[in-house]
Amino acid sequence: MKIFYIDKDKNVLDKDFLLSFGDKKFLSEEKEIQHCLGRYLVKTVANNFFKLDNSDIVLVNKKPRFKSNDIHFSISHSQNIIIAAFDKNPVGVDIEFMKDRNFKELFKRYNYKSNNISKELFYSFWTEYEAAIKLQGAYKTKITVPFAENFMLTVLGNFNSDYQMFELVDNQFSCV
Repeated sequence: MKIFYIDKDKNVLDKDFLLSFGDKKFLSEEKEIQHCLGRYLVKTVANNFFKLDNSDIVLVNKKPRFKSNDIHFSISHSQNIIIAAFDKNPVGVDIEFMKDRNFKELFKRYNYKSNNISKELFYSFWTEYEAAIKLQGAYKTKITVPFAENFMLTVLGNFNSDYQMFELVDNQFSCV
């Protein structure tokens, strides 16, 4: 399994170029930019890393897929980070910025019982919950790790627990 991310603060992309990757409109320009960055990231990985001839994306059961390839991917974004996980099997990914909240009330809302309430525990729970929705199926493998500064990342699927992570900066991949 391979994970790729882009930090929008480290990449200067022409807005019109970036918007050309969008396939739907959003009420918020920030959400539209995140969506387009996600599509840009996936297509750049498909073309440059996996050497796909056709990186066209279609929706199957509301989940994005490559039109003519069996590589599966999932996209998530939070604040300045856009991340995508790729595997030969279906995968779900979620990333969240870990801001302070009333974690006790949030856990109560989800009937989650724990005596050890913490920000990290909540965001581990929440990113797993969101990644499972994106996966749309059962999973055997879960990777949950703190990411960058104050983010939580979870990837779910049926892959071995080995993974590689790459950052995309100025159209160049570097292993992290």
